[in-house]
Amino acid sequence: MARPTLMEDRKSFLAVVRKQDSFGNGALRAALGWSEDRYWKVHHSLVEDGRIVRGRGRGGSVRRAAK
Repeated sequence: MARPTLMEDRKSFLAVVRKQDSFGNGALRAALGWSEDRYWKVHHSLVEDGRIVRGRGRGGSVRRAAK
């Protein structure tokens, strides 16, 4: 089975983030079942595009960017 593309990973990431207002990075990575490298690659891509916003917290957090 082929590994998902970055675009597919971005869609998966955003689909999980939509389920609640914000997510801790550790909890979100666990919910997705991804490696740290995969998670952070997608995370940084979405931050750069303004799709998610970094939050606070011990391990950091993310939330959807305001429209």
